[in-house]
Amino acid sequence: MSAPQASPRRAPGTPGIGAPARAGHPASGAAQRPVRGRAGASPLPLLVALVALALSIVIALVVALTPASIPILFLGIPLPLVATGFWWLSFLGYALTPIAVLACYGWDAVGQRNGLRANRDFVLRPSWRRALQWLTGIAIVVGAWHVLNLSVPLSEAWGFS
Repeated sequence: MSAPQASPRRAPGTPGIGAPARAGHPASGAAQRPVRGRAGASPLPLLVALVALALSIVIALVVALTPASIPILFLGIPLPLVATGFWWLSFLGYALTPIAVLACYGWDAVGQRNGLRANRDFVLRPSWRRALQWLTGIAIVVGAWHVLNLSVPLSEAWGFS
């Protein structure tokens, strides 16, 4: 027969095996994950992307409809491209789309991932991410227009045409 073993010593105030952990106690897990309420994804990336895309479309229309635009044949279609002195408008449009819109998509993805990591009650907004994906696709098309507009003045300035 073996002698009865003494129960292991524990610090006073710590729960034993099977005892419920107290709230705020290190063994309860509450100290590792602070509760902040129901936070949600920020709408800022979506709003910034919408504004950037809208401004870029306005710039594309201004470039196309100004009398300073030069019609150039591209695949047999006359396109009103930006005049050499106004190349900076297309550069600004290209900075807004797709670069800024794509950056907003990344901002939203990282923000939602970090929010969920910090707070398990974080409310994800997959519809906002889907909207940002669609905006990124539209921004690539609008950005291609700005790249085409940039190609003519830059090729003239660098002596390629």
